[in-house]
Amino acid sequence: MLYPLSYERGRNQVSLTGVTRASQIGKACAVSNASQASDRIVVLWDIDGTLVHETRGEGSRMQMRAIRDVLGVDLERPGFGAGATERMVWTRLFENAGIPVPDDLTPLEDAIDRLYVDHFLEAPRVAIPGAAEATRAVAEAGLVNSVLTGNGRPVSRMKLESAGLDVTLFDWDSAFFGREWSDRVEMAKAARLRHPVAVIVGDTVNDGACAVGSGIPWVAVGTGGHPREDLEQFTPVAWFDDLVGREGELTETIRAAVHGLA
Repeated sequence: MLYPLSYERGRNQVSLTGVTRASQIGKACAVSNASQASDRIVVLWDIDGTLVHETRGEGSRMQMRAIRDVLGVDLERPGFGAGATERMVWTRLFENAGIPVPDDLTPLEDAIDRLYVDHFLEAPRVAIPGAAEATRAVAEAGLVNSVLTGNGRPVSRMKLESAGLDVTLFDWDSAFFGREWSDRVEMAKAARLRHPVAVIVGDTVNDGACAVGSGIPWVAVGTGGHPREDLEQFTPVAWFDDLVGREGELTETIRAAVHGLA
């Protein structure tokens, strides 16, 4: 399914083009010179709070709207902790209502992708200061930008692109998405198996738990406003208050974090 879109808001022109189902979008957006060698350094960025400013509760509200549009059912929203994956939210919404989880979630996933297209036209995300420069520096240093996120693949791309970030700097085939995983730590473990030389960059304790649970080193950032002392319980290799003007230091930190893993 393809959702061609483009819009201009002030001086910031953003093009949402070729937003497709997961099986299509990866190859179209993969960084052309990124090899699949097992020793490449993959930077697994969190998205919400790390690269773009977070809108709390947005994902579950969208999923409830998708359920209403597709199934004609209004569900109550149970409590979700920060970092719930898309698949976890689907499960919790149905279980909380006493409704069996559908075997095929594709119609709901298609619906939420369409809802997000309209949503980001009206309310595009805002990039974290320094995120654009940091991701470009990572790519220019020969490292591989990718993501480890609770979002689905099309929504992840739309979030970044609506915020004005260059999605062509990311290798989407190397990414891991919460549309396929209920448990973030298990998702991170799978990422570690696929990418033996990787670093997580994130702003929450969930990112720290993924790092500790998978054995992937991680860099904690204060961009999401979470207390430093909470994140440092998960032993990050480094702490950055923000990403502004830290491009060189960040890439050096990432290389140092994986020293000996390659």
